[in-house]
Amino acid sequence: MNKCRYCNVIVYDNTEVCPLCHSVLDEMSEAEQQEIYTRMPKESPYPDVRKRTKRLHFVMRLILFLFILTGIGLVIINHYTTPHFWWSGICIVAMIYTYLSMVYWINHDAGYAAKIGLQLILTMLLLLGIDYFTGMSKWSLKWAIPGVILFGDAIVFFLMMLNRQHWYSYTLLLLLIALCSVGIISLYFVGYITNIVLPVTCAGVTGIYLLGTIIFGDRELKRELKRRFHV
Repeated sequence: MNKCRYCNVIVYDNTEVCPLCHSVLDEMSEAEQQEIYTRMPKESPYPDVRKRTKRLHFVMRLILFLFILTGIGLVIINHYTTPHFWWSGICIVAMIYTYLSMVYWINHDAGYAAKIGLQLILTMLLLLGIDYFTGMSKWSLKWAIPGVILFGDAIVFFLMMLNRQHWYSYTLLLLLIALCSVGIISLYFVGYITNIVLPVTCAGVTGIYLLGTIIFGDRELKRELKRRFHV
């Protein structure tokens, strides 16, 4: 028997992920399970989960439709006014970023770690897109994206300190940030960027943070990795 601390629901079978928010479930002690069995029937069904209302789906489709029309209009205007500078690409990237953020955050059933991870990735892609459409001087790779990675490290640290009882639930988010750090550093070794002051800094901070998590994580970390990756 497991319990989701976000949805406050109890799962009676061997499911390891919450059927509502898809967060990793917490194992209940024998005493807690016995208390539940004395207060509730053993064959309690899952809560009835309703789908989003049709009005919300209509609003999101309307926003997507308007964004597509706006993007096409901006490309046409850009082509006939300033074809030497594709500012419409920046606008389209910003609209994609806004729409995906709205879709994901409206889906409030998802856990905070997943939402923050996607938001960090979208922010990196937005910065890279702006850099590309403004001449690709690589400022996004040398300064902006490493700054986002450091910001992500700070967020993970804050969340772990705020929720110290279940700090290990943010391990996957930290691994995602570590992969981004490795990706930035690898660009230097392939000769794509030359200034690596901030990339090295963010990789070092993330590496130390991840190493400390592995060393001090012990059983909680192993259990989290087993649940996430079934290893």
